[in-house]
Amino acid sequence: MIDLLKRELPSHYKLHRTIVDVPYEITAEEHFDLTDRGLTSIVDYKTGNISFDHSNRTEVQVINYEAYLIGLKGTKFETGRKRCDFILHETGGNCDSFYILNEQTSTKKNIENLSKPILDKDKNVIYPGGKYEKAEIQLLETLRTIKAVPSISAFINRYKRKVCLMSYLIKPDEDSKVSSAQKSFGRYKLIESRETGENGALLEHPSINAEGFEFRRISHEYSFRLS
Repeated sequence: MIDLLKRELPSHYKLHRTIVDVPYEITAEEHFDLTDRGLTSIVDYKTGNISFDHSNRTEVQVINYEAYLIGLKGTKFETGRKRCDFILHETGGNCDSFYILNEQTSTKKNIENLSKPILDKDKNVIYPGGKYEKAEIQLLETLRTIKAVPSISAFINRYKRKVCLMSYLIKPDEDSKVSSAQKSFGRYKLIESRETGENGALLEHPSINAEGFEFRRISHEYSFRLS
């Protein structure tokens, strides 16, 4: 996948870049987290924004797709293009179990805040569905961008399970009273127990599903099972 992003994608979109950096990391840990903040993407279990269980312990390649696009800044291709945070997939030999696009987000106090409309600097509504809608768009546009490259599409299609995964972290409000925070988290966990379970809520998204991908959503309270 690294070579495809270095050579095939720039060629397909006629970027004329001789040097293209693709930031990535590899792990074979059974449990790990990812974060879009900090110098490294892979961090200790339950210390990031999304948690993974990977009992098979095969190598997982994690590509910082957002950083990759930032590296193409100054091109028409990059300007205004929606992008998810990470691409991760099993790698090495005949490893072809999963290929995942991950978009991370967070909010304070409770899950309801994720659906609040997002406004631009002029107070115009740009995402009526809030962070849910924004994440869906980031994932779908990333998927369409990379699958438009024939060699990347062929690479992706060999994987058995393909997922667009929105992950979110609910942060406690440090200024609120303890009793209020506990009450809020109690409601949130009740919602989550119904919505996600241990492998994310499977949601219908016709545009994503048409590309051969599942659309799932998961809270950091749970771990997404890779294997």
